[in-house]
Amino acid sequence: MSKGNTIILLVLLAVVIVGGVYLYVYKPNMEEVDTIQAEVDTLQARYDELYAKSQDKQKYIDETKEFKDAFQKQLTVFPATLDQEISVMFVKGINKDEGDRQFVVQSVGLGRPEQFYALGAAAPVDGTADAAAEAAATATYTAYKAAFPITYSGSYEGIKEYVDYVMNYKYRMNIDSLNITYDSELDVYTGSLSMNAYCVAGADREADKIAVDVKNGVANIFLGGDGAASPATYAYDSDNGASLASNNDIKIVLNNANNDNTDGIIVSSGGSDTYVTSGENSVETLTITIAEEDGKNFVTYAIGDKSYKKEITSADLKIYVESSARVDSSDTNGVKVTVDNKTSVPVFFKVSGDDSTSPRFSVGSKSGTVKVY
Repeated sequence: MSKGNTIILLVLLAVVIVGGVYLYVYKPNMEEVDTIQAEVDTLQARYDELYAKSQDKQKYIDETKEFKDAFQKQLTVFPATLDQEISVMFVKGINKDEGDRQFVVQSVGLGRPEQFYALGAAAPVDGTADAAAEAAATATYTAYKAAFPITYSGSYEGIKEYVDYVMNYKYRMNIDSLNITYDSELDVYTGSLSMNAYCVAGADREADKIAVDVKNGVANIFLGGDGAASPATYAYDSDNGASLASNNDIKIVLNNANNDNTDGIIVSSGGSDTYVTSGENSVETLTITIAEEDGKNFVTYAIGDKSYKKEITSADLKIYVESSARVDSSDTNGVKVTVDNKTSVPVFFKVSGDDSTSPRFSVGSKSGTVKVY
């Protein structure tokens, strides 16, 4: 081989060696260097970010505590559960029978709690039960709501007070819908409403506890168990209270308020000096209070600011109600009686002559033994 060819071969071999070193040594190492440098740049940027934040470390600690406290405070607006016992006690609390503030729940549906949000997790996208359960599994707290459909009757002031009661209740609730129908003859508002209640459940949350002193497991749900009151009979049962017409302590006369002779409502216990009357063509609240003073029992009957008080000298209080049929559609007066009996004296009413379709006489709240014939 000539010297020139040898030089050419050596040059070609050197080119191959250099090319192999570039392809299999230099290039991979440079790519690795670029990768490492990219990681360094990313870590440096993260370091710079964290370092800048570290300058406000105490600020973040204080704000985190502040936000956690605010969150826990907001949780107190919601109960931990929506137990039906608690719901029943709430419904019991909205019933009112206080003068012109009347609100009586006639029926209520206790809604089943339904999950609608999971705190601490993303909201389920498709809204299915599986998606909601998956979100709840990773959540710290789970929010539920229940609907309460209610039918009611009452006064305008009573409805307004119910709205205030719900809005100012210790737990978050809202009225979803409210329908009102007014009966101008009886001056009574009736209707239906739908109310939503909410709760937030979590491992660190405790359910409210209510104390209901009622014995369970009685033989007869109508008569009760040990210590419950037994069915009682009274001396006026034999004639369905007819004797109270002539033998009574208080007499209530109910007539058309538009007549020209007397007031539509007259309550008396003797002469005219014992009269408590009303000439209003509306349903008036008659409050009868029985209380003990200095070892004696007294009864006070009142309509508005008019009242009369007398001693009860017998073992019971007998009240005769002499009512009448309504004359026409403009005849709308009557009484709603509230009995506040703070003694053991039984109270008996006998009602006669009342209008069969639109009674003038009705009994609202009562305490103690009260029987109406």
